[in-house]
Amino acid sequence: MCDDGTPRLSAKALAQLAAERLSVLRADGEELHPVVNSTRKLAVHFWGSAWMRHLAACEAGGLCLSPGRTLLRHGCVLDLRIAPGSIKALVSAEELYEVELQVAPLTDDGLSALRDVCCGHIDSLVALMEGKVDEAVLARLCEPEIGLLPSPSDWRMNCSCPDWSEPCVHAAAAIYAAGVLIDADPQLLFTLRSLEPEDLLKRASAPVVEEGNFDTAALGKMFGIDIDAL
Repeated sequence: MCDDGTPRLSAKALAQLAAERLSVLRADGEELHPVVNSTRKLAVHFWGSAWMRHLAACEAGGLCLSPGRTLLRHGCVLDLRIAPGSIKALVSAEELYEVELQVAPLTDDGLSALRDVCCGHIDSLVALMEGKVDEAVLARLCEPEIGLLPSPSDWRMNCSCPDWSEPCVHAAAAIYAAGVLIDADPQLLFTLRSLEPEDLLKRASAPVVEEGNFDTAALGKMFGIDIDAL
């Protein structure tokens, strides 16, 4: 590796080696899902673009992610799977490396806060997936540390390469590649955060009270009236 974490191979050699490895693995019967970047921006839709902006902010804060873009742009992410709380990838560089990223789930308080912000402000699941909801709600959902996008402290990274830096270039490539997939299918962001997007559409339920023991304060707050004064 060079000082900036990028492989010593030229861009052309990286791309050629990745293509050769992909062909060999598929000939051996491996079912792979390579991530192909088809746009210079890496993302064109709301959630993918939000992911990329978040990574740019993390880089500005000192997290070394940019070398991973080189591998992604040259077809070196040969396989990537997003599951609840995890990303697994196969990344080609000078060698072939296995990457596993763990993402901490939202806390109960964090999820509750997001539900409160979204309650009554999202018309449909389609609108949420397309990012076509109230701007204040979107800003809250994308807010660092407390929104849906994982903060640097949320990640736990593991790679079969000998590089001890976190993230290594292969993990960085996987993180960027995940954004490309999220751009195509925003549901994957919610999968990664172990969250059903429908949960954000749910309205607050009425207070549950025992028969003959009405919580007038809670009911009054819900309906905007002073029940005790009636």
